[in-house]
Amino acid sequence: MSDSTAERWAHIPSELRERPQWCISPGLDGDKAPRSLDGRLASSTNPSTWSSFDAACAAAAERGWHVGFMLHETDPFACIDLDVKDSTPDAYLQRHQRIIAESDSYTELSRSGRGWHVFVIGAIGKGRRRDAVEVYSQERFIICTGNVVHDRPIAERQAMLANMVKQMAPAAPPEVELTGDDNVDWSAAAQAAEDTGELGRLFRGDWEDRYESQSEADLALVKLLLPITESPLECWRTFRLSKLGGREKANRPDYARRTIALALQHLANDALHLQVGADMAAGLFWQGPAPHNERHFRLLLDGDLERQPPLRWLVKRVIPDAGIGAIYGDSGTFKSFLTLDLLAHISNGQEWFGHRVKQAPAVYVPFEGQGGVPSRVKAWRLAQAAQRNPEVLMSVVPPEDVRTNIAVIMDPINLREKEDRDTLVGTLTENGWASGVMCIDTLAHASAGLDENSSAMAEMISIFRDLQLRLGGVILLIHHSGKDASRGMRGWSGLHAAMDFVIECQRDKDSAALAAEFVLTKVKDGTSGVSTKFLLQPVQIGIDEDGDYMSSLVVVPPLAGDGADSDNPFRTEADDAAEANDDDAFVDEWVREEVMAGKRPTGRWLDAQRVHVAGRRNLTQKRLRAAIDRLKGVGRLEDTPGGPSGAKWLRPVDLPTGGAA
Repeated sequence: MSDSTAERWAHIPSELRERPQWCISPGLDGDKAPRSLDGRLASSTNPSTWSSFDAACAAAAERGWHVGFMLHETDPFACIDLDVKDSTPDAYLQRHQRIIAESDSYTELSRSGRGWHVFVIGAIGKGRRRDAVEVYSQERFIICTGNVVHDRPIAERQAMLANMVKQMAPAAPPEVELTGDDNVDWSAAAQAAEDTGELGRLFRGDWEDRYESQSEADLALVKLLLPITESPLECWRTFRLSKLGGREKANRPDYARRTIALALQHLANDALHLQVGADMAAGLFWQGPAPHNERHFRLLLDGDLERQPPLRWLVKRVIPDAGIGAIYGDSGTFKSFLTLDLLAHISNGQEWFGHRVKQAPAVYVPFEGQGGVPSRVKAWRLAQAAQRNPEVLMSVVPPEDVRTNIAVIMDPINLREKEDRDTLVGTLTENGWASGVMCIDTLAHASAGLDENSSAMAEMISIFRDLQLRLGGVILLIHHSGKDASRGMRGWSGLHAAMDFVIECQRDKDSAALAAEFVLTKVKDGTSGVSTKFLLQPVQIGIDEDGDYMSSLVVVPPLAGDGADSDNPFRTEADDAAEANDDDAFVDEWVREEVMAGKRPTGRWLDAQRVHVAGRRNLTQKRLRAAIDRLKGVGRLEDTPGGPSGAKWLRPVDLPTGGAA
């Protein structure tokens, strides 16, 4: 079990974690049963087979298994399980999104990464299941991932649950009489055989990758045949002509009547609640508002608030672990370089400009400047490798074990098209790249065709919110400043307010230096207005076909002498030696000046005075102390008793005690 999995378990709400109702499970498609800590099957009605959350996590981590919560009648919780398969209709997916929104409660991605678990407070008994929606409040084991997509407290939703269960009650199955003439209408069979969709696939016997059993596939085919045949008997005779209808079981009248009755029942319910091919029928599961006073808001007191989970961070005090944000700035402020550096640090779990980072998948979708991405990635890898071995920069071949670990998508994508969004979500989810950060570069190109100065941009924000809900994690947008940089991001005035966090890149364009800074202009529960300087360092990445050197830029923290005390991956031992030699010369001259002025400087006193000599040389405390030690080691300074408060003071050895040469 990976560290990231264990970290996600900590995101599970404390209300669940505090209850001793936890089991472990292999979580495989063929084995999702709950197990006790010793690996034996657990019972949904026997609490002695369950354990504490911590014990379950330890046992699951040791086996590489999953943890799950056992719903029981003694706890107040219910789970709405929203299933998604390749064959799930769009209307069902739209209903899933509405259920999540209406619940407004803790929601996580399921084990498969395609469905959702919504935990609420309420009781409905053993549960109901219908049309890819399952609702349970007891005697049910739910594998919990902690892969949060809706970070909310577990909310009381009894009235909503009751309404859902009522709407999910199936209509009574009809009585089916298989009567009629013996003639076969071959037109229905021909239509099915020629169909290129699900009807044709099932008619030809293609079912094993989409249905759990052939009986389930039989039912699905009969549901598709009933609308194109004139009677239940005609439907079954057409079914018998299919590949599925060739098995002996299809000859049994009881099987025919039962299958057709179930199919008619399903179609009746579908007709009642869905309009096929249209958006979700208004009020499915909510056929009007709940009766007055049936729904209540949960009142959280001090103790409840203390039990709420703290805000979780992807980048500590900069980027939350779920939401939508933006990095923006004028052209030439190096925002794309900064973003690539940020994504690489997130994907590798590396601290970024002093901010702790939670490792997570990082996906980069460049709508512009795609040709420069490979060179930027190569330059970043070389810079990272140079921190360990400066000679790497001379080889222009990055080591295989140093990677950005960013997934880049360069295929054309139209995010305003639902099909493209569904493909994007499916690709990332199925390949394990969801629930991290996905960067869109840039917002303007992703929303081409929309007036970015109008409220039409709210359409794109809605699209990004939907993507964030389906994928989990963070959607990061790269955007431009307006003509008046002081007014923030270009375009729609509501854009800044719609973001959960905003980072602005700034640069003095009159300066030739490859230097800029980023400012946290909006941080959820953080400190806004904090600025951080950064440098751009050229890196040689190879030679082109004309024999000219190729280079790119990477983001590096400023050198200590430029206002920050950070390591620079491009520094060599010669650079360090030169800096040390200059530090020694400055400290030696500084101490002499103080002694000649009649003072008795101690190391602590010099440290306190560093700010006053910063205009001459910006020393860090570490470099000052190192210079003093070196000067004493070569006999240029010595400790002399009689300093302030009896401390030893620093005296150049070639000066007399009184200070005169």
